[in-house]
Amino acid sequence: MIAIQQSQAEILTTLLAGIGLFFTGIRFLGDHLRQLADHRMRVLLARATQNDRSAAAMGFLGGSVMQSMNAVVFVLVSLVTARVIDVRRAHPAINFANLGSSVLVILAAFDPKIPILLLLFTTGVLLHGERDHSPRIRQATRALLGLGLLGLGLVFIKTSGHSLGELPWMSNLLSASERSLVIAFIVGAVLAFAVQSASSVTLVTMALSGSGIIDFSHSLLVVYGAGIGGGASTWLLGAAMKGLGKQLVLYQFALKASGLVLLLPLAMIEFLGHVPLVAAGLDSLPATLSLKIAFAYLLFQIACDIVMHFADGPVHRLLERVAPPTVAEEISEPQYIYHDAQQDPPSAVLLTTKEQERLLQLLPFYLDSVREDLPAAARDRRMLHQGASQVAETCHRFLEALLAVQMSEETLEIAVSLKDRNQLLSGLQETVNELAAAVERVRQVAAAESEARVLAGNLVETLHLMLETLAEAAGQTDAELVMTLKALTADRSDLLHDIRRRLLAGGSMDGVVRETVFDALSLFERSLWLMRHFAMRLAPRNA
Repeated sequence: MIAIQQSQAEILTTLLAGIGLFFTGIRFLGDHLRQLADHRMRVLLARATQNDRSAAAMGFLGGSVMQSMNAVVFVLVSLVTARVIDVRRAHPAINFANLGSSVLVILAAFDPKIPILLLLFTTGVLLHGERDHSPRIRQATRALLGLGLLGLGLVFIKTSGHSLGELPWMSNLLSASERSLVIAFIVGAVLAFAVQSASSVTLVTMALSGSGIIDFSHSLLVVYGAGIGGGASTWLLGAAMKGLGKQLVLYQFALKASGLVLLLPLAMIEFLGHVPLVAAGLDSLPATLSLKIAFAYLLFQIACDIVMHFADGPVHRLLERVAPPTVAEEISEPQYIYHDAQQDPPSAVLLTTKEQERLLQLLPFYLDSVREDLPAAARDRRMLHQGASQVAETCHRFLEALLAVQMSEETLEIAVSLKDRNQLLSGLQETVNELAAAVERVRQVAAAESEARVLAGNLVETLHLMLETLAEAAGQTDAELVMTLKALTADRSDLLHDIRRRLLAGGSMDGVVRETVFDALSLFERSLWLMRHFAMRLAPRNA
């Protein structure tokens, strides 16, 4: 009894460790794929998914190699949220990834453990000697590490899933499914949900059916239940997601449910009305019982794809209503620049200028959450910063690709200036975001109507006015307005130094409050410096 309890505890902890590694791998993979996805990689993947057929081929390959729909879906989530591929192109990739996952069931001898361990060994060696590597290689190595951790987590999950099938209570549970088709379906769904893998449940069912514990008809219902249970497990793993990521997670569940819409009525007609249909057709194949069950798993994936082929449009519209894009995702979509715009450099610099002007117009909204006269922020600052900074990164990659194209000297000068401006803009985004966070901390630690809160409020209002002036000056390129902006952002170091000295001498603030106020003053000073240098690049002839 003690040995059995230890075995069950080991299986449970292995399952939990696998889930933890899975989440860690997803985080690593998503973060570093986003940084790795430069213009060239985006173009490559965009071309690889430029139509449904190529997206389907990529999905089938991913499902075959990764042997897990959860892994495939979450990798696609990372690519979609990083704007590498379009969300609609991910649909056929998911459909055919499910088909690709059947390779594991048909070729049951395939074991992903060895390639995953070799991948972890390779990334370990690369990380050990990464000092001489370029930033791009370092990001790629960390993305591979995330993939390795993700795969190792899935190996743990699948190992615990197979071990569960060897426990007496699990065999008894599957044996109980022999008594009822409904119980067989529920058992398949619950087990696939628990072990995060429909294919693992199918493999266990194949093994038990070969031992005579469960017949083919009931095995078929276990496979159907495992299909919807696997989709539900993906939904559970992505429960905290929002926007486009949640759309893909829900799409996987809807895809699995669509297969049941076709196959469950046929099963009811066949088993209750004694009409030979799917089960009879599969059972008549000249194959082993295990292979018949593997074909049933494949048939389920095909049925999902057939039904969703006709329902994709309505399902996509429904998902857009249920999980609309987040503020960050809406903002992170560039409105002017696009992949092939570099072919016409004069137009490309104009589009980049418009994109930067759009980002400048968003900067004042960073401060809405800390302005005293606004009881509720019109925008979520964190989501706003996430989306806007992603567009700034896209502009940076766009300009780097543009500078590699032949162009006139005048256009080249503008492109170089735009790249400098983009760097300043990124710094300004980060600094204003940190300033807003610093002011939030001041309000948390300082008493109402205190000198610290009044000073923080004055900094916010002053900076808000300057940011609005900056956006207006960039849009109009009016020489007088630019000169006004330069005057507003002139060196204020003496004034700020006097404020710091007065706060130190007054002694009216405790250490925590004084430190947060000083942080806000330093960030305000840096904001002025960045805005002034940006203004100098708006109208260099009038500088």
